[in-house]
Amino acid sequence: MKIALPRSAAVNRTEDIFQRVTLGLGAVIFAILVLIIVYPSITLIRTSLTVDGRFSLQNFIDLIRDASTFQVLYNSLKVSFFGTIGATTIGVSIAWLLARTDVPFKRFWQNMLIVPYLIPPFIGAIAWVYLLGPVGFVNKAWMALTGSTQPLYVIYGQVGVILVLILYNFPIAYMVTLGPLRQMNPSLEEAARVSGANTLKTLRDIVIPLMLPSIGGSALLIFMSMMANFGIPAVIGFPGRFFVMTTQIYRTVLNYDRPNNLALAAALSMFLVILALAVMQAQRWLQKGKNYAIISGKSNQPQLVMLGKWKIVAVIFLGAIVLGAVIGPLLAILLTALQKAIGLPLTPANITLDNFTLLLTGVPKVRRAIVNSILLAGGSATVIVLVSLIISYLLVRIRVKFGQVLEGLVLLPYAIPGTVVALAMILAFLRPLPIINVSIYNTIWILLVAYIARFMTFGVRSINAAFEQVHVSLEEAARVSGAGFLSAFKDIVIPLIKTNVFAGWFLAFIPALTELTLSVLLNSVGNETLGVVVFGLHQEGKVLLTAALAFIVTMIVLLMNFLTNRLTRGQIGF
Repeated sequence: MKIALPRSAAVNRTEDIFQRVTLGLGAVIFAILVLIIVYPSITLIRTSLTVDGRFSLQNFIDLIRDASTFQVLYNSLKVSFFGTIGATTIGVSIAWLLARTDVPFKRFWQNMLIVPYLIPPFIGAIAWVYLLGPVGFVNKAWMALTGSTQPLYVIYGQVGVILVLILYNFPIAYMVTLGPLRQMNPSLEEAARVSGANTLKTLRDIVIPLMLPSIGGSALLIFMSMMANFGIPAVIGFPGRFFVMTTQIYRTVLNYDRPNNLALAAALSMFLVILALAVMQAQRWLQKGKNYAIISGKSNQPQLVMLGKWKIVAVIFLGAIVLGAVIGPLLAILLTALQKAIGLPLTPANITLDNFTLLLTGVPKVRRAIVNSILLAGGSATVIVLVSLIISYLLVRIRVKFGQVLEGLVLLPYAIPGTVVALAMILAFLRPLPIINVSIYNTIWILLVAYIARFMTFGVRSINAAFEQVHVSLEEAARVSGAGFLSAFKDIVIPLIKTNVFAGWFLAFIPALTELTLSVLLNSVGNETLGVVVFGLHQEGKVLLTAALAFIVTMIVLLMNFLTNRLTRGQIGF
């Protein structure tokens, strides 16, 4: 029963002042979001439709006439389609095994199978080059065992891109479907089994149809993630001359000899923007289709499927995924980083820590990149959390009329591929900003702006959830007892939402620390980031240094996730 608390005129006056101040800050934040999100977006669209300062469709006509445009679009759709099928199938299968069967070692599998989601995809791709590159560990072992002069398989090219995309995207389907599978009302399955249906028939006729919204939602997320991925196609596709939309945009931006290259890249980006918006709309439609609920209001514990003789098959399947997505790649990076020289046998005499020492003491851009990445990630995460507190208060407490617009602005830079966001930032800030005449292009500030725009959604979503859980009556009770509005907010609200505030900070900090897609186009000399340096060392063929830095970055990411779990008591993090 909700109790109406008496409110004094002073309390109402204080609350009114606070809301006015909050709305004022909200207006300022809205204006800033327009500057860093809407302005670049409009600039991108305008540039794609401009030739020699005049409105024209010539950029799109040139792209349509260029056969390579359709080839890279086809390549993107193909690898994303087959990658989505593979990643969704694997992720849903794993979720079903862990949620609904008696497969052993569940805690171990749960901890290990989330690691691929935490490893930056381009580092995972580099690791697979160390495994299945022309002189990778697997190929060297194959040639040593068989006496063959040819490698077993070289990962460069289309198939390799699909394989690695699957390995680093299946956790999305796993995470999205694990909860619904655990909470699904088991009565329908039990009825099917009582009626004589076996496990496969029950899965086909009961579980999968009920899970279709979750499965479809995860598939759409995976598809767009694959379409937007730059690191994996760049690392594995470039050597095999296999290009997709994101890498083609990258090549076009850097092709300074091509006339109107930025306008052509902008026009090319519009294909990805339209596709991203279509996927977002499909997700909304799919979520609306969840009106046939599969979640029981009771805490029913479904009867686990006894795998019997298939238990060993399930363990082998899970073990193979862990080996291919976690242990194998991480071991390949570490062993490569510890070698004295590429090609030497892995004996104690050829193991050294010199690559790590040289990396940290003899390569100035690495030290610069570490400092830059920490400052950028920490600075952007801090700004995101502070801004998100105000945005979430406007959305959840005040429920402003322009809330949907505000939420859309926050989500847009994350929903659109990072390559497109980076290009929009370049076009928007290539010249000094109007009125204030300040230029941030080719400075570290453009990276900070891009990170804030890109990862703002993490802070807002995390803090939104916290405000939803804290009932407004707690604040009202404090104010009735004599506390000012700010005191009530500081003493009541902040302690209750601090876990989500920490979580929002870490969830923004971790991807910003290792970000590549934005940084590879926006960095400048002296402003390199960790992701850019790892990618650059790999492109330069400095294998040992690349492996050492990739291993350090991976360990930092895993440590940060561990800290997130500890500080948020396991409520946020993986």
